[in-house]
Amino acid sequence: MAKKRRKFVQCPNCGYTFEEVNNYCPNCGQENHDLNVPVKHLVEEFFESTLHYDTKFWLTFKYLLTRPGYLTEKFNLGKRVSYVPPFRLYVFVSIFFFTAVALFASDGLVISDAQSAKNQLETTNPEAVAQILQADSLARVKAGLPANDTSSFIAGDTSSVIINEEVDNKFRNFLKNEEQSRQKLLKNISFMMFVLMPFFGFILYLFYRSQRRNYVEHLMFSVHFHTFVFLLIMFAILVEVIFSNIDTNGWVFLISMVYLFFALRYVYKESYLRTAVKLIPIGLTYLISLAILFIATVGISVLFS
Repeated sequence: MAKKRRKFVQCPNCGYTFEEVNNYCPNCGQENHDLNVPVKHLVEEFFESTLHYDTKFWLTFKYLLTRPGYLTEKFNLGKRVSYVPPFRLYVFVSIFFFTAVALFASDGLVISDAQSAKNQLETTNPEAVAQILQADSLARVKAGLPANDTSSFIAGDTSSVIINEEVDNKFRNFLKNEEQSRQKLLKNISFMMFVLMPFFGFILYLFYRSQRRNYVEHLMFSVHFHTFVFLLIMFAILVEVIFSNIDTNGWVFLISMVYLFFALRYVYKESYLRTAVKLIPIGLTYLISLAILFIATVGISVLFS
């Protein structure tokens, strides 16, 4: 919908004489639109532009949810004005996503991941060290060496025990300051996902390099896919909040893979069989990368807590 403009003859900012086609001043960039009008006109313009944006907004969400790959295809073809730009859409959805996680799903996130790591580190307590020393002595007796000679053990393993104890203390502090730790972890995870998006685009670039597409096309695919996954996880969180006995993790994974399959098929125009064959290594590479980045994110969150 074209904006109805009340144009000036001359730019009120710099005095440039407008031509009829000038919607903005070529000299200073100010919009050629007179806002010095009755409030009624401004209100009408506000609702007109808002309703127009709402139409674009809901149309974008409609195609994102119901037609995998459609928005990416339209963006790559240059048909962009009718839809919300990919990164703006991602930022908008991610704000609601991480808010939902912080409100309803972050407790388990902090406790389960940090607690499991903490349990592993508890093997560095004094009793465990004593057991290690005893085993070392027995091994020395079998080898014909003095049982009480632990110099090599001390040289080789004491430093690692000290480091483990230090890491253990970090985990304990991380669990102790639960609210602060949760916020830090969520912040780092949001950054992790922002890093993962272009990386997934690079994975697609490698698998579809024979099509000689620009990397930006693969990146837009990644942005739209992650936006859909965020919406799906938010819906899953809502379901689990309402029905506490339902576990949605398996369904989230399954729906994400089905969506990815049809999106790849729509955008890259390969056969169903070829798309299915490529989906397996693409999915595995993505999941391994996600796991590595997530573990690294948790570790960084703990070590710098």
